[in-house]
Amino acid sequence: MSETWNTKFGSRRVKQALPTIEEALVAAECLNDDFDQQVEIAASLLGITVEDVRAVAKRSVKPTERRLSLPIAKSPRAAVAPRAVVVEYRTPKRLVGMR
Repeated sequence: MSETWNTKFGSRRVKQALPTIEEALVAAECLNDDFDQQVEIAASLLGITVEDVRAVAKRSVKPTERRLSLPIAKSPRAAVAPRAVVVEYRTPKRLVGMR
């Protein structure tokens, strides 16, 4: 499909926005905890040099310790084993004999 195409409602176009270095750093942060590895991943995602990403990362990205995190309720048993979540699926009741 090309960048512009016609539909019954008119012409449509895809907006192409290149990712920023900050967006690449956030994506790399989800993949790895090591700062140097994050910089290398972000540089490879954008296709630019590691030094350019490192310069932006040092002045713009806050350390992960300062980022807000969701509070986690801790129980006395949490040290022994993590809490498990069980998801059950129930089939809808079917009416038998009614037509």
